[in-house]
Amino acid sequence: MKKIIVSMLTAVALSFTATGCGMSNYTSTELAENSIVQLSTPADDEQSSATYMKYEYTEKDIINLQDFILNKNSEKDLSGKPYDMNGDDCWDVFDLCLMRREVVKETVTESNTLVIYFSRTCNTEKIAEYLIELTGADSYVIEAAVPYTDADIKYQDDNCRANKEQNDKTVRPEIANPIDSIDSYDTIFLGYPIWWGQEPRIIDTFLESYDFSDKTVIPFCTSGSSGIATSEKNIADLVPIGKQLEGKRFPASATKDDVKEWVYTLPLNNEKVETKLLISVNGQELTASFADSTAAKELAEKLKAEPVTVTLNEYGGFEKVGKLPWSLTRTDASTETEPCDIMLYQGSQMTIFYNSNSWSYTKLGHIDNITQDELKDILGEGDVTITLSMK
Repeated sequence: MKKIIVSMLTAVALSFTATGCGMSNYTSTELAENSIVQLSTPADDEQSSATYMKYEYTEKDIINLQDFILNKNSEKDLSGKPYDMNGDDCWDVFDLCLMRREVVKETVTESNTLVIYFSRTCNTEKIAEYLIELTGADSYVIEAAVPYTDADIKYQDDNCRANKEQNDKTVRPEIANPIDSIDSYDTIFLGYPIWWGQEPRIIDTFLESYDFSDKTVIPFCTSGSSGIATSEKNIADLVPIGKQLEGKRFPASATKDDVKEWVYTLPLNNEKVETKLLISVNGQELTASFADSTAAKELAEKLKAEPVTVTLNEYGGFEKVGKLPWSLTRTDASTETEPCDIMLYQGSQMTIFYNSNSWSYTKLGHIDNITQDELKDILGEGDVTITLSMK
């Protein structure tokens, strides 16, 4: 998917290069005369720099700027958008190229987490795929140079391949297509099935082939009943490991929610994964950053269990407010709200502001990367129903 997005953005930039950079090089005055879009110039360079550093550009921004340059978006209000990427007080193809670079940089950023797994009957593979989806990690599948057949893992046969290997701790099955290096990764999830109470010997082959002395290793396994403890000790004793976290055993019936619950308990998750509030409203999905408040933390915990639907009523020409299904801890303070703020009112009501107001609130969060007018348009007139979930 990342490659598809990068290719699309490259094609956009190339199409403009072919037509010549700067062909829509309008100044702010010319824009005012020829388009409804106005360049909103910050008061000073420091404010401008802060705006650009805070804003996270997306594919939608690229499309908006592309349409603007081609004069296709006469219906869109892009006021206040920080699209003047090179600071020359105009929006042109140079800004589009710079914006594309920002989006591509975010899109192709390599993960510092790698999920490595060996799976013979697909049970471990299923858990690994859940982990990859939940963490955004890269992946590598350990495959035997001589694949294991059903007969090879027929444990009732004392002479089957798996039994012979497990009874000899010196056996090191050869790996097909070994990964070149793990040097660029800080965290390694290592997955495997349990064979006769231990990790398969091919896991030992992998461990002895790379340097884990500066890595955080997190084992996970699947089994019918055997635990993970023996294999964890074997792994710790086999090679030097920077830090080995307590692993997790999953049954074949484990679900994505089971894996998710475990991932959230890991200390690295609290350090590296920023949770976001997802607001679905009128066919649109808005993303919000949680505030640093007890109420916001409580809201996030409740939404981890399941999404919540709330009806918000129009109030005062500046907000939509509705009752949550539960009360949250109040730490109210006199606040002058800003558009896109999300507040807790009287402990059990959520308020989304599309204009400003002054009152006593507890802050829950702030909607990211959207203007006041865009938010007001999405929320619409009158009452509205929203769904809250975790991103």
